[in-house]
Amino acid sequence: MTKTNTTDVGRKSRQIDAVVFDHDGTLVDSETITLMVVAGIAAEAGAEIYPEDPDRFVGADLHVVFEEIERRSGSPLPDDIMDIFRERQTAMILDGLQEVPGATELLSSLSLPLAVASNAPVAKMELCLGATDLLQYIPDGHLFSAYDVGAWKPDPAVFLAAAEALGVEPAHCAVVEDSRPGVEGARAAGMQVFALDPGDRFSGIDGVTCVTGLAEVGNYLGVS
Repeated sequence: MTKTNTTDVGRKSRQIDAVVFDHDGTLVDSETITLMVVAGIAAEAGAEIYPEDPDRFVGADLHVVFEEIERRSGSPLPDDIMDIFRERQTAMILDGLQEVPGATELLSSLSLPLAVASNAPVAKMELCLGATDLLQYIPDGHLFSAYDVGAWKPDPAVFLAAAEALGVEPAHCAVVEDSRPGVEGARAAGMQVFALDPGDRFSGIDGVTCVTGLAEVGNYLGVS
């Protein structure tokens, strides 16, 4: 069942002229892979992993994540830690990454202009979306990365870059997100936020429409 905050009424009444999707955990089921790789790196460094870390690390800037691991371990990670991370992550993605349920149905049926805005680099988005056959639904040049704008969610810069390229005012963009930094960034951009929230993490946040899956997002956007 859709969980909608009472403050959403005004937001949902605004016209939606474009949709900006997050990538990891929203279109492709890659967050589990990312967390597994991060946990392995933490274990090798002797850093403890806490139960609240998945919610903190999902969607976060990896530089910040690795700085936290270094703080906990008390020693620096290898200088090429990003390369190590990407190599391990890529191997697991190619070994069987799956799309988030409903992604193909939604993207293939959506008539509104769309883009993808992620904290991940474009190369990773192309890898994941290609591995799951979703890349065919994303127009050329509509993958936007925090690495290219130089600011990571919850900074709104990557969302605003996507809206500008789409030629749509932020207030008339819907954002589909699954992470706390992404939800906060989309709200800061002044966009209409749909949070994939089967675990009830975002209920009570002003201006966020919580849904349990992409099919419900399609219902809001008029996709049958």
